[in-house]
Amino acid sequence: MTDEPQYAVEATQTSVAILEALVDATEPVGVTELGNTVGVSKSVVHNHLSTLRAAGYVVKRGAKYEASLRPLALGERTREGLRFYQAAKQQLDNLAAATGETTMVFVLEETAGVPVSISEPEGGWSVPFRPGERLPLHVNAMGKALLASLPSDRVESVLDETDLVAPTDATIVDPDELTKELRRIRDDGIAFCRGEQYEGIVGVAAPLPDVGANRIAALGIAGPAERLNGRYLREDITGQVLSTTKSIQIDLTPN
Repeated sequence: MTDEPQYAVEATQTSVAILEALVDATEPVGVTELGNTVGVSKSVVHNHLSTLRAAGYVVKRGAKYEASLRPLALGERTREGLRFYQAAKQQLDNLAAATGETTMVFVLEETAGVPVSISEPEGGWSVPFRPGERLPLHVNAMGKALLASLPSDRVESVLDETDLVAPTDATIVDPDELTKELRRIRDDGIAFCRGEQYEGIVGVAAPLPDVGANRIAALGIAGPAERLNGRYLREDITGQVLSTTKSIQIDLTPN
């Protein structure tokens, strides 16, 4: 179970809530609507908006407000600072072109899997998440590959802090069953997800355990079960995922 921060700063939480509300909005939002959404007074909203605007995170449109693109720049700078990103991005695009399926790289951030890069070829699965979003580790192949890369005591700690929700009937939510699954992934070097996050979507992923700065990453493919199944999934797709992760590791090895 995830705990609330012991010393949470209420003002910071409010600013973040306002910024996220603006990001989620499809058009500029007024102060009153923001106050209703976040659950604070108009004067509090106005003070936070003024601060966020001065810092460049909010843009004023008439009497309404919208999020600026500055967070995009921060995310890009963070991503480009990852040692493995450039090598992985090219390999990811190559894998998507070769298979015709959507490919992605995740990194581990505390108790979540975060997509760093996603390559969607024409006709590939259109993923419902974006780079930078925090996703549960137990519901997809990339997340399970990340978990399997951790020592047992760290896995136990992560699972203790995670709400093992079940987006579908196929999701593994029993800690003992999940531990057995992670043991299999360690032995085989490959993780599968069969409709555990999204019904009808299959995924396969392999860990990238040494990508620098003490980071753990995983690379995988996801797509509809009617295409990714049987021997094609177990051998062809799995083989290409493993081959791509090996190529990235070689690219990252100092000469």
